[in-house]
This record gives sequence, C-alpha cells and structure tokens, in this order.
Amino acid sequence: MNNSRFYALLQYFKEDVISEKEWHELQQMAKTGCFDDLLEDDILISLERKGKKEKWTADIEQKMLVGIHTQLIKHKKSSGYKLWMAAAAVFLLMLTAGLIFFKPKGLSPVTNIAYHKHDIPPGGNKAILTLAGAEPIVLNDSTLDQLAHQKGGPIIKAASGILIYKANSLAENSGRETGKDISNTISTPRGGQYQVILSDGTHVWLNAASSLKFPSAFKGGKRLVELHGEAYFQVAKNKQMPFIVHTENQDVEVLGTHFNICSYADETTTKTTLLEGSVKLIAQAHEKILVPGEQGQTNRQTKEIKVMPVNIEDAVAWKNGYFVFNDEKLESIMLRVSRWYDVDYEFEGKQRDLSFLGVVERSKNISSLLKVLESTGNVHFKIEGRKIIVMP
Repeated sequence: MNNSRFYALLQYFKEDVISEKEWHELQQMAKTGCFDDLLEDDILISLERKGKKEKWTADIEQKMLVGIHTQLIKHKKSSGYKLWMAAAAVFLLMLTAGLIFFKPKGLSPVTNIAYHKHDIPPGGNKAILTLAGAEPIVLNDSTLDQLAHQKGGPIIKAASGILIYKANSLAENSGRETGKDISNTISTPRGGQYQVILSDGTHVWLNAASSLKFPSAFKGGKRLVELHGEAYFQVAKNKQMPFIVHTENQDVEVLGTHFNICSYADETTTKTTLLEGSVKLIAQAHEKILVPGEQGQTNRQTKEIKVMPVNIEDAVAWKNGYFVFNDEKLESIMLRVSRWYDVDYEFEGKQRDLSFLGVVERSKNISSLLKVLESTGNVHFKIEGRKIIVMP
C-alpha cells in the first residue's frame, strides 16, 4: 500500500483542493485500516482547526473512527514531542497579550526609548516558482488557482496560499515511474516566506532568502530535494523511499519525521534540529543520528558534526511567527532581522559584547523590534532608508 499517496490525499483534503475522485480514493484507503499510523495528532488537529473534522467523521466508517481515537490517545500519552507542543501552546498563549521580552543578563534597563520616524514593514508570503523550461511564476496572492500542469500532475496554489503539487494517480506517485526527472525550484527573497506540499504529501515551510529544488514527482528508490537557506520539513512516511535533503554542507536522510534545517551560506554551521522521529546526518566521512530534542551542527569547513540538546522552540519559532532570542549575540540577531525585513545593517562605533533573551512577533514592524532591543539602554538604532545603523 502507498503511504505517500494516503498522506498526500490527506493534505489535499486539508487545503480544499481534493477532487471528488480523490476524496473517494481517500475514503477507500482509510477504511482498510492500513494507514492508521499516519493519522497523527498534527493531521487531526489541523482538520479540526480548519473545520473539517466533522466532514471526515461523517464520511468515514465507525470502525475507522475507533482507530483515529486510539491514535490520539496513544500520541497524547507517549510522545515527548506532544508534551513540547502543549508547553508551546501555553508559551504562545502568553504572547497573545503582546510582546514578551527579558533584559540581557547584567544590564540595566532604560525606559527612555528613542522614537523612530521611519519604519519598515515585516516580510510576508512571497516567492518565485521556477518550472523546468518555463518562465518564473510570482507567488504572493492567497487565491485558489491552477498554475501549471506537468507530467506528475497539476500545480495548484490553494486558497490558503500554499503551493501544492498534486500527483495524478497512485502509480505515478509510487516510485515506479520511469523517464527524465522534471525539477522545479521555489525561492523566497529576503522578506519572504512560503509553504509547499510536494507530490508525496511532504509539507515544507521555507524561511526568507531560501530555495528548495525538487522533482515534480518522486521516482526510483529515494526522494531527493536540495535546500539553500532554512526550511522546516514535515516528511510523509514512506519506508520504501527515504527522503533526503541535500545542502551544501551535508545530507539529511529520513523516512518520515519533523525537523528544521538552517543552512545559510553566510553562517559557519548548518543546524539540523529534530522534533519527532529520527534523522541521519551525513557530511563526508562523518555520520550522526539525531533523536528528538537534539540539534546537529555541521561545521562548514571541517564537516565535523556536533550533537547537543537544544530548546526546539528556538529552532521553529520563525515558522510559528516569532523571533526567539535565547542568550543570542546582537550580530546574529541583526543577521536574522536583515533577512526577514529585507534590510542592510552596519555597526557604528565600539560595540559592547551583548546577548539578548526575548520573544518578538515577526508580524511587527521593524521599529517594534528595535525599540525592544533599545530598552536595555546599551544599544541604539537609526533607520536610514532600508539600512539599520547599530550604535552603542
């Protein structure tokens, strides 16, 4: 049975792009009970959030509902990742009141904050889709639209704004198809982010200044994609076809899991953070296996892989709409800020060695973030066009 097909059909259902024929196929596959392990909490919760749980439960046999209920109980009792999700929910609830920020260690707060006359809005959902042998397509408006049709199937921009590669049939998505690969690339500029659901149902969130190269349909014994920049992957389970993310610095091999990769060319390490399942990191002669809650840091020069426990909230905060600074240096913060707000920056004068702890919503204008950093009294900013001047 084809796990990837079932997972992909679930994604089509979630995003309102499922056809009548595909809905019937999904129902028939679900009733077999062979895909119960794919009905994870995140799928079911997302169905409920989108108001689709009632339709699902109304159209699927009672036997299947028992299986869904069992899956929910099992995950809630046993998964450390779900415990993190619960903690994160409380954390995000606190943020609804506005902005949380904690002053850097050893620094005295100053209440007199400079007012910024100029302001810069945050980034948003925008990207460029480059199809094989075709003109690039600008992606921004969240309207339902069929953008193109390739050998693997139609390419649809859902009403939610997510780009979806729909596989034509079970056979075409089973990995047995032969012929020349058709590769596509989705790229986000500075100040952009985007989501794409690949033909196997894998869901990818792209951060700013990033690109993902992938085939229109996966064939052969593996699912290979190429990443530059940062992305969060929710990989469809398929034991017969490992999913491999190739970056300039390393390869990440998985069967089906949730993880984040940060691999920008202007950073010294590639960081892979695992939320659920397991992944194998491969960098030349070095290999490491990660377990949930761990981060692998691959040195760009030596290719050595260092594994350490981390707070996974930090790694995926961007995907959830937040900047999280966890004892982070100002230079690192400004690098991330420049990507999201599409600005340049420069340091003026002698800077102190500052570290910051805090949380800022990515939906805020840049002045909100800079004012929070300024509240420590140890750094000041000036906006000149699209350049940020950092002053002591």
